[in-house]
Amino acid sequence: MSRLVTCRTLVLVIFCGLVTSQKDDIVFPDQISPRALSPPVEPAAAHNAALLRSRSSQIVKKINSVDEFLRMIGVSPSEVFSLSSRMGESEERKNSKMAEQAVCKPSLKVVPTYEPNDPSIFFFPRCTRVNRCGGCCGNQLLSCEAKKTETQNFEIVVAKFMGDRFEYQGKQVVPIDVDTKCECNCIIKPSDCTPKQIYKPAECKCTCTNQDERQKCNEHEEKTWDSINCSCSCRNPHECSTGWFYDQNTCRCESLPTDSLEVQLLGK
Repeated sequence: MSRLVTCRTLVLVIFCGLVTSQKDDIVFPDQISPRALSPPVEPAAAHNAALLRSRSSQIVKKINSVDEFLRMIGVSPSEVFSLSSRMGESEERKNSKMAEQAVCKPSLKVVPTYEPNDPSIFFFPRCTRVNRCGGCCGNQLLSCEAKKTETQNFEIVVAKFMGDRFEYQGKQVVPIDVDTKCECNCIIKPSDCTPKQIYKPAECKCTCTNQDERQKCNEHEEKTWDSINCSCSCRNPHECSTGWFYDQNTCRCESLPTDSLEVQLLGK
């Protein structure tokens, strides 16, 4: 009998030892990091994509035709089109044509001529066509903008509605801006940068100057970097229960000091 008790005691000791040794591996639901529940976001992927776009923007900035694009990527235009003819064409391809680049240049656009404040005033024509910059550039970091603009005067005829008839008021000269020269420029300008950023014209972007803070932020699994405000913040800030506060440094609920807890309880 005593031997049986001894064996049971030994089994109980071994079992308790196993539970104790594994206690640190037990994770309760409220201790699971929100980031662990979803695949980690790789900030390098977005950064690399932006870097590729910024580098390519300067290369393709002045490409305006298919031939120029093919030569840029090291392919002979004659080789591409001769290969297509040798391989034959589908019915769909036979009925299609090569798209042409909408080159960045002045082209006719509809603009209003005049906007009177008096509803009884009517004028003609209400709109006209003048040259304004339009077209596309190498990639999405660039836009077609006016490099040179001049103001031209146009005449319009003005009349006033008298209740039952129109009364001629004469002609009026209205100035309208006309674009005469265009170029592809970065959409993001130096003026778009914040005090904590510097402008990189070759990459068409604003870059944070506090890169050390950015690196430390990315090393913290619970934090995320804001490239606009150049600041680091917790990924999932939340409210804490009584006796705890949310620590922006650790991104976790931490216990309040005893005196602070007493003040909080007395306030309630």
